[in-house]
Amino acid sequence: MATKPIVTGTRMSVAEFLDLPDTEERNKMELDDGELYIMPRPRILHQFLMSQLFLLIANYIRGFAEPPASVHIDPVTILSRDPRRVLVPDLAVILSERPGQIVGGYFEGVPGIAVEVLSSDRNRDLVRKRRLYAEAGVPEYWIFDPENDTALLLELRDGDYVQRSLLSAFDTLTTPLLPGLAIPLADVFHHRQRPTDG
Repeated sequence: MATKPIVTGTRMSVAEFLDLPDTEERNKMELDDGELYIMPRPRILHQFLMSQLFLLIANYIRGFAEPPASVHIDPVTILSRDPRRVLVPDLAVILSERPGQIVGGYFEGVPGIAVEVLSSDRNRDLVRKRRLYAEAGVPEYWIFDPENDTALLLELRDGDYVQRSLLSAFDTLTTPLLPGLAIPLADVFHHRQRPTDG
């Protein structure tokens, strides 16, 4: 009997989602209220900006004897089993004071900060994932826009996100969740090795 193709819109449980074969394509899938969503492949610029941001946050964390957080690239994150929501933020900062748990090699819980770098499906990050992260109770959501070299920092207030700041490449990113973290965004957006073609 032929296997049904796995396409965006396929309905499944969280367990079925986590049991999907471990392929490169599998790492680009999310479960959105029980429906599979296959994300576009990330471009080189997207990956470059994400890795630069990861390194800057990781270097900050390394300066602590008892780290206040951990940072992860593309972590499969079980936000909720009902409704069935498994998202893969580009970066997630897991605060030590509110850890989740590792289940079958995946993170189950609510990150302190979810980070997305906008790509071809901008609307998903700007609208849908903004709503899903807010409903899950993620305290901060950062959206990096490589088209405009901006970082939109949102913080959760009364169950919804409000804009704390819209930063340009000439600004420094800080957050009350990680005291002492100061990221000059020129180090992300204007890095000398930044790819010229997205």
